[in-house]
Amino acid sequence: MQVFVVYCHPSKNSFTHAVKESFIKGLEDGGHTYEISDLYADRFNPVMSEAEYLREGFYRGKDPVAEDVLKEQGKINRADIIVFIYPDFWTASPAMLEGWFQRVWTYGFAYGDEPAMKTLEKAMFLVTMGG
Repeated sequence: MQVFVVYCHPSKNSFTHAVKESFIKGLEDGGHTYEISDLYADRFNPVMSEAEYLREGFYRGKDPVAEDVLKEQGKINRADIIVFIYPDFWTASPAMLEGWFQRVWTYGFAYGDEPAMKTLEKAMFLVTMGG
C-alpha cells in the first residue's frame, strides 16, 4: 500500500513526533511504501497568495498552480491512503496544516466540474493533545 503522510509539528522534541516515528516504523515493518510531507521541515508556505485567491475565489481553473502545490497534489494522487499526524492546538489543527488544505485542495483538483484528485478510500488522522 502506498501511504502519504502529512505531518505537521514544529518540534522533533514532541509526543507528536514520536507518534510519527512509530507510525513510519510500522509502515516499514508492514512492507508499505510511503511519502512524507513534513510541513515544518519542508518549509511549506501555508500563506495563500493573491493570485491563488483569485484563482480559487473566481474558479479560474486555467490560472497556473504553484509548483509546491503541484508537488503535494502528486503525492495525493500516488497514494492509496492519506494519513494526517498533527497536534490539536487550542481546539484546532496548526495554522500550517490549515494553509496546506487551503493551498493544496484547489479548484480543478479537489473540487469543481471534473476534479483531478484521486478519490481515496481510506484516510487516517492521528491527532495528539495535551492538557
